[in-house]
Amino acid sequence: MLRIAYHPIYNHPLPQGHRFPMVKYELLPQQLIYEGTCTSDNFFEPSIPNDKYLVAAHDSEYYY
Repeated sequence: MLRIAYHPIYNHPLPQGHRFPMVKYELLPQQLIYEGTCTSDNFFEPSIPNDKYLVAAHDSEYYY
């Protein structure tokens, strides 16, 4: 099953008419479900990763 990380906080409000439409991230899950590409069961809200995973992906100087 395709797993898709999504949380409503991923939408960052920008002024109306801004050249980067952040609302697309809010609308994407709805569109995928509407098209039948996936169902709501495919979406999950990710949890905050622990330090072990963050340091594996980022330089420790950047992280700390």
